[in-house]
Amino acid sequence: MGKNRYFNVIDFGSSKIRFASFDNNLDEKFSESIKIYTNENLQSHFEAINKIIKKAEKKFSDHIEDIVLILDSAELFTIDISLTKNLDRSTKINKLYEPLILELNQIIKSHYDKYYLSQIIIDKCIIDDEKIFEELSKDKTVDNNLKVDFKLICFPKLFIKKIRDDFIKFNLNIINIFCSSYIKSQSYIKKLSQNKISFLDIGSRRSSIFFFENKKLKLIETIPIGGHHITMDISKIFNISEVDAEKLKKSFNKTDTEFSYKNKTSEDTMIIHEIINKNISIDLLKKVILYRVQEIMDLIFKKSNINNSKNVLENSDLFLIGEGSKLFNNNSFYLDDKFGFKSINYYSESDVQICKCGLENHKINYELPKINNKKQGIFEKFFNFFDK
Repeated sequence: MGKNRYFNVIDFGSSKIRFASFDNNLDEKFSESIKIYTNENLQSHFEAINKIIKKAEKKFSDHIEDIVLILDSAELFTIDISLTKNLDRSTKINKLYEPLILELNQIIKSHYDKYYLSQIIIDKCIIDDEKIFEELSKDKTVDNNLKVDFKLICFPKLFIKKIRDDFIKFNLNIINIFCSSYIKSQSYIKKLSQNKISFLDIGSRRSSIFFFENKKLKLIETIPIGGHHITMDISKIFNISEVDAEKLKKSFNKTDTEFSYKNKTSEDTMIIHEIINKNISIDLLKKVILYRVQEIMDLIFKKSNINNSKNVLENSDLFLIGEGSKLFNNNSFYLDDKFGFKSINYYSESDVQICKCGLENHKINYELPKINNKKQGIFEKFFNFFDK
């Protein structure tokens, strides 16, 4: 939200900056996206942001100041933690939530002081050792004790500090920060009817898996491998530049070519005139891409130790999202499915849709935009939510 009275959202991706402004009804008023090349000092990111902000301010004839930021990191850190509150008299649950959050805050400060807490997710709530709820309700009463299981999503503090400091240099104030891959999967799952769903978000330089059962998040895991590594593989094997390799990789999402390294049919080579003047074997290109995607899946499931619980994913539906997944759009493909997925699908998403996911998450606990509003901290917003 900014002085222009719109909610302004930036998706701070590794290979693309997305910006969108929305009114109170979540209707888009302006949007712009710019592809970028990642560098360590994020110079190209902020050059793109500055260009977009100037264009938006010209459209609105007003200054943009407040930003809801969504981003991802290969260093994403998650914590599962349970807190219990014992009582000597019956109490409404909303009166107990604040002390639990304060205790949670103290634990983070004491034991995870190198991390910035981005999001608090309630896994389940147990009232008086027997009544189990997946969501907290202010109308519920606790007689003896309350136990709440939380999932916490964190980013490295130094990473967030650098981002904030760079935004300040451009006179932009970050009012909230969310994990983009989580809020996207959280939003998309509401539109799907399946009970067991996994989202594999293949970003440029990291990949993340989110597993939901009955709409509840059960698993989060991230590895530092993504679509950029596929590009580097193509560049190395075919001895072409990374720019040409990226173009070659993306050319497949415009065709109906069968995409499978299990397909042993030999195919003739084709000449990619607009990229390079040499023969490229389609069959070999398929293998390079599919082997790397297979490795991403294998590594991310291995890291999550889900191999010991294969039945968790059996008969679940896997959806591929993220910029790195676009090469599977309009292609049929086959991965070595070791986990018994019911189906593997590509989930189409637009830049505006991604930004709207950030706004939806932000508006859950925040008031409508207004000039010179008092900014809220992450815990204050939770208190306000349960006082509504």
